[in-house]
Amino acid sequence: MNELQEFDQHKETYRTEIDKAVSFSGQSHDFFTRVKAEYLIDILKDIESARGEAELRSVPLDVLDIGCGHGHIHPYLVQSGVPLKLRAIDVAATVVEEARRTNPTVEYESYEGDRLPYPDQSFDVAYTIAVMHHVPPSQWSAFIEEMRRVVRPGGLIVVFEHNPVNPLTQWIVRTCPIDENAVLLGSRKLSRLLAQTRLVGIESRYILFTPLDGPRYRKFDKMIGWLPLGAQYYVSARVPQVA
Repeated sequence: MNELQEFDQHKETYRTEIDKAVSFSGQSHDFFTRVKAEYLIDILKDIESARGEAELRSVPLDVLDIGCGHGHIHPYLVQSGVPLKLRAIDVAATVVEEARRTNPTVEYESYEGDRLPYPDQSFDVAYTIAVMHHVPPSQWSAFIEEMRRVVRPGGLIVVFEHNPVNPLTQWIVRTCPIDENAVLLGSRKLSRLLAQTRLVGIESRYILFTPLDGPRYRKFDKMIGWLPLGAQYYVSARVPQVA
């Protein structure tokens, strides 16, 4: 996936380019990262609370971030209070090196972008954030298949993506150098891909309806998550339990 390796070229300017692209909103890249972290932490808390026996709940969740980039979201997850073992991987090797220096408690690896270097059923959760639109559409199914392969039965896959229905999102993608080769995919398309990969319990939610900050606006975001107008969305799905 050579398109993904282009991120090495943006290593020094990544945050600046993203901040410039979203500057009209009055917020920085950090704001959008933090909001997605809040949603992901809620998902992890739900999984943790549903784990059953007390001794099982005390075992950290094995979590994998695919396409982790600089690891900007990782401090939020590590400091969330959810017991987890976080591993992360990306095709941009020099970016991974920087993430490793910034987040020493996270285990980082780089890879070629095809087969993940982990055994089958290694993780309780695998997530990816704003990565699939950089993957060539012909490889979307294979990308999801790899996510499924490394997640245990009953485990969760979560995909965050840009919402192509939102005109401001389309404008950001068109004007941001990092997204030069991006191909956006909508929530329905992604849900179909997850279903075709034999995943179950598929749920979707739109997020980031407003760039305003604070608990009141996060509550508003969650109330209207069904409305397909948020700047981004996420879709979650489970790997079926073994019969």
